[in-house]
Amino acid sequence: MRPVPLLSVAFLSLGAWSLTACGTTQREDPIEVSLTANTAGSNPSSGSSAVDTGERFDIGDGGVTGGGEEGGNDCPPLPGSNATLEGTVYAPNMQIPISGALVYLTDDAVEPVPDKVYCSSCVELTCDTPFVLTEPDGSFSLPATAGPGQQLVVQKGEFLRIVDFDVVEGSNAVPADQSSLPGEWNPAAGMWIPKIAVYETDPDRVFNVLAKFGLGEVSANGELIPGTQQFSLISDSDQGAFMDDFIGMSQYHIIFVPCAATKFWLGAPSVPLLRAQNIRDYVAGGGKWYATDHSNEYIEAPFADYQEFHAAGMPDIQPAYDVNGSVVDAELLAWLQALPPGLKDIGGGNPTLNALPSVELQLNYSGIESTTPIIVQDEDGMDVDVGHHTWVEGPCTSCSDPSKIRPMAISGQWGCGRMMYSTFENSSVAHPGLNPQELILLYMILEISVCHDKPPPPPPPIG
Repeated sequence: MRPVPLLSVAFLSLGAWSLTACGTTQREDPIEVSLTANTAGSNPSSGSSAVDTGERFDIGDGGVTGGGEEGGNDCPPLPGSNATLEGTVYAPNMQIPISGALVYLTDDAVEPVPDKVYCSSCVELTCDTPFVLTEPDGSFSLPATAGPGQQLVVQKGEFLRIVDFDVVEGSNAVPADQSSLPGEWNPAAGMWIPKIAVYETDPDRVFNVLAKFGLGEVSANGELIPGTQQFSLISDSDQGAFMDDFIGMSQYHIIFVPCAATKFWLGAPSVPLLRAQNIRDYVAGGGKWYATDHSNEYIEAPFADYQEFHAAGMPDIQPAYDVNGSVVDAELLAWLQALPPGLKDIGGGNPTLNALPSVELQLNYSGIESTTPIIVQDEDGMDVDVGHHTWVEGPCTSCSDPSKIRPMAISGQWGCGRMMYSTFENSSVAHPGLNPQELILLYMILEISVCHDKPPPPPPPIG
């Protein structure tokens, strides 16, 4: 039997069996069995190159093959199962496979994704509801009972697709356009995506990465075609005014503050106290917050206890450095290894994924000295570490100790939401396809967006 991972919860009470799976809603009947894994608080020791095997956010084992040592979810075999749904969940661009997406069939109404920031609790599924989580290569095989008029539901974070599906006996091949994450907010068509705001920065053009994921049309050289984006662009000339409007921020599930989003001159002012509080309040309410390299102040100011930057008085590094890092998250590594060859090596002089777990990370503009465990108590009075989880680590060759192994891509939890940071930027040079660090960014964004299986602990005290 697989051990319950650190910080995860497994409990049993009297009554009918049920299962908590990662979606966005929670039905009113009481939770009976929870196998959801821990939050972003897993915090491996800095400097270790060992792959972390802790599970985060999603169901520990998933599946519907209950019973036995490897039963997965403690459900008995699905009664009346005489059919199987086979398919693959892709990103909206129909090219990138999605690992750990929830796929299930139901006759019940499915709760939509709220159109503003919210605390995402997990959808509760009973044992007579067939469900699986996709494999690292995005594939799934879902046992089912034949019958017309069922609903096929595919979800990862705020990406949600619902389609009517008539199940026939035997094997049912699910077309990719019915099983993949949607690329637009269109509830009438059963499609929801995260509401995203991203600063229109240059050169850290995260908006190009989002477009290539399938949230916009892309030119031949890999750049967003203006006007096609399914997200909001914020002009970096606003000097951060967007972050002074908490109500405006709360209209979005994810906010990106890429490198130098608000730095237009030497000695630009630090993050004002009100702005830092808005960021904390936004994340506490369920928001997902992303900053990178020269925008390190938008992690350090609101969440100062979580990390220490190299040369705290001047954490911005010039010139940038390129290094070989290591993927230290087991599920991220499995997903990268499962990608098809054309995604592992997009050519054009870009780095490849052919030497995993080693990966080349380009254009790093800061260094993380250390991360700190952040211990809070959950509703059961148990200690929980909500500090940073390290996804990728490597040396900072422009730091005073160029051989020290440091976290390079991290994420932590604050209340109901999560924040992430990387020392490297993305899409700084236009190119078709997604290079390794852009793929890592997209994986992290999807992972920090999934649900909570129980009420998250309150944010830690400031200071």
